[in-house]
Amino acid sequence: MNPFGTLVSADDALDTILAKLKPVAGVETVKLEDAAGCVLAEDVKSTVFVPAFDRAAMDGYAVIAEDLHEPAMLKVVGAAFAGKPYKGVLKRGECVEIATGAPIPKGADAVVMVESVQVVGQAVQFKQPARQGDHITRKGEDIAKNDTVVKKGTLLGPGQVAAIAITGKARIKVFSRPEVLLFTTGDEVVAPGKPLKDGQVYDCNSFAMLTIARRAGANVTYRANVPDTEAALRKVIASGARKYDLIVFSGGTSVGNKDFGAEVIDHLGDVYVRGVAIKPGKPVLFGVVGNCGVFGMPGYPTSCLLTAELFLAPAVRKLAHNEDTSRVRLSAKLGHEIKQDKTKQQIVPVRVDENEVAWSTFKGSGSITSLSQSVGFISIDAGDGVIAKGADLVVNVIR
Repeated sequence: MNPFGTLVSADDALDTILAKLKPVAGVETVKLEDAAGCVLAEDVKSTVFVPAFDRAAMDGYAVIAEDLHEPAMLKVVGAAFAGKPYKGVLKRGECVEIATGAPIPKGADAVVMVESVQVVGQAVQFKQPARQGDHITRKGEDIAKNDTVVKKGTLLGPGQVAAIAITGKARIKVFSRPEVLLFTTGDEVVAPGKPLKDGQVYDCNSFAMLTIARRAGANVTYRANVPDTEAALRKVIASGARKYDLIVFSGGTSVGNKDFGAEVIDHLGDVYVRGVAIKPGKPVLFGVVGNCGVFGMPGYPTSCLLTAELFLAPAVRKLAHNEDTSRVRLSAKLGHEIKQDKTKQQIVPVRVDENEVAWSTFKGSGSITSLSQSVGFISIDAGDGVIAKGADLVVNVIR
């Protein structure tokens, strides 16, 4: 295998990758209970008012405000609960016990909180005045009929799904999730659940990448490990490129005698990224075969997971029509100094303690506990200096 050429920056690599990928074209109709994590493919407009009626915002008593210009004793003539409204019409000198969410009785124009009154037998003593509209949520105050509740292109989380549900819509159109084929290479790699032979290791990279890809919005197909031969890798990628939107594998991306990833992609399509100036994670590979993007991730677990977080996750989000590129970030202070690498951006996994101090958990590219014990990572630019202990920094949380 030819050695790496000029390494590109992480930002340039990601820009190149995203420029070569197009969102999937499919749209499907799903039940609302299955929509979480999907991206909405239509504007959802409400066909109803929310709330559909004037309702009580507090537990208390529905009254006619004019009755309470001065302290008064009002007769309790009934009760109203959510789903069980008071059927009568309120008259002067009367009040209705009312629960939060219950429809406001006809004739009433205010609600007085239960904490502000004193019950005396079948009557209630009111000592404070009330104003029209007190503690009443008006019909359509939250959502008016024909309002756009959630816009096309929105990633559906619990708030968005609930907002659609409150309008009564049971099915919605969403963009199809990208289909991703995922596997590892290497004669030594064995799927969990099988016995290990001498020199073999369990596959952890696939499960890290699988989790990242699914969280980003993909349907993932996990297949058995591919042997360390050029013919085997070529067969799997050629076949997969006809069926999937994205292929992701780990291993076979460096410059060893059995690292065939770049040659296979170049033979079947085009290579656009080969080697990124980051540490760990240099042997990142990306190309396109037909209409299918193909990622090759480093074989070492820490390198694989970090590069999948940096490049695979945003790639899947683009395929899934998810335009949210924001990250969850924490502010922290560095617990120890870090020497800069002269030529590479360092991606350092860290934990953050109760004092908001970040400590490196990096043990080596081959140690999965570097990340299992971390909350995320910090980025240290290339340079010839030292990042001092106590320096302010930003931790990128891995979700």
